[in-house]
Amino acid sequence: MLNMWKVRELVDKATNVVMNYSEIESKVREATNDDPWGPSGQLMGEIAKSTFMYEQFPEVMNMLWTRMLKDNKKNWRRVYKVRLPCNMGWGVTLLL
Repeated sequence: MLNMWKVRELVDKATNVVMNYSEIESKVREATNDDPWGPSGQLMGEIAKSTFMYEQFPEVMNMLWTRMLKDNKKNWRRVYKVRLPCNMGWGVTLLL
């Protein structure tokens, strides 16, 4: 039997495919999801590395801004989780 978290994970994967998100955008969405726990250190490290890559930086920033400003009507955790990488010294600190 599938539990609630597995169902949400499957829905998120389907959304990533349907919306044609890149791999790094999918990782940002995973890191800023509504789960009550924070993202893994490995996932945050992968996203942090990509903020220093010219090609991936705009994708990361666009998804962070989308998650923070457009999707946050009732999802306060997303806003909080967007702030986590900024406090850790990612390349995005200059823009936020």
